[in-house]
Amino acid sequence: MRKNWLWALLGVAALVGAVGYVKRDTIAMNLLNRGADAAMARNVLADLPKDQLHVAFCGTGSPLPSRDRAAACTAVIADGRIFIFDMGEGSGETLSLMGMPLDKIQGVWLTHLHSDHFEGLGPFTLQRWAGSSAATPLAVSGPEGVLEITEGYNAVYRIDSTYRIAHHGADVVKPEGFGMAGKAIAPGPVYDNGGVRITAFAVDHDPIKPAFGYRVDWKGRSVTISGDTAFTPALAAAAKGSDLYVSELLSPRMVKILENSARKAGNANRAKIFSDIQNYHISPEQAADVAKTAGVGMLAFTHIVPSVPKPLEFALTGTASEHFAGPIKVMHDGDVISISGKDKFKTQNLLSR
Repeated sequence: MRKNWLWALLGVAALVGAVGYVKRDTIAMNLLNRGADAAMARNVLADLPKDQLHVAFCGTGSPLPSRDRAAACTAVIADGRIFIFDMGEGSGETLSLMGMPLDKIQGVWLTHLHSDHFEGLGPFTLQRWAGSSAATPLAVSGPEGVLEITEGYNAVYRIDSTYRIAHHGADVVKPEGFGMAGKAIAPGPVYDNGGVRITAFAVDHDPIKPAFGYRVDWKGRSVTISGDTAFTPALAAAAKGSDLYVSELLSPRMVKILENSARKAGNANRAKIFSDIQNYHISPEQAADVAKTAGVGMLAFTHIVPSVPKPLEFALTGTASEHFAGPIKVMHDGDVISISGKDKFKTQNLLSR
């Protein structure tokens, strides 16, 4: 009897498989249709409480190659508005994959003019222009020299823009919304509107001058983003009392291993670069000292150098936990930290949904 039931079940399974194979095109189109409907209707901001301050990580990598991390990009979301800090390669695509509505982006603020912090601006600006029928250029603020970058991108993409206007029409891709509008800024308040205040402060990334970090304050909540920097006491002053301190992370002991390996392989140039980068980046222990001195609620690491497999990420932070007693996290692309009150943090990943 049991054998008969087994053969019957196998027969049904074979029949279902055969029908599925014959109907595979229809099944695939139905699945795609459902997926497309869900993707087009997705509204991430509707799922993020408006009374909380949110920090989204759209790029947690560095110039070192990584399949899992786009280059530098952090977004702060306040009251349904999105403020972007840096736009490294691939980070615009990550923002879109996270479901961030491009029409809610108020602008991009660059920490400094290293290419890994701005080379994603071109494709991102194009996606924003075409994807949201933008009526004004993307506002890009940063240190002196930012105009050279924005004007250069505008020149590079000008020919492409004429093709898209001719193809889709001026109502869809508005000529007046093309490109970027650059603005050079200095340390101090750089944005104050609708309760959101952004303050730029100088950091030490010598010989890259000027270089900035940014602090965002909104309704008693705040986040400080260090950008790339060596340790200075000014960092704690800028971050004082922040709920969240977002710091870059360079593991000196891991980078030293890469330096030694490059030298053994006879690659003196690469060894020199690995040696040099250690003197204008902060160590995890120093970042933890900043967090402790500033009295922040949480320390989040981004701009990870080097990128390592997840099982080894615990080693990136060294002894930082001995310097700062609050929560410490190594962030990943797609992560969002929501701040609902003092020492109240929730982390989720929008790419894993």
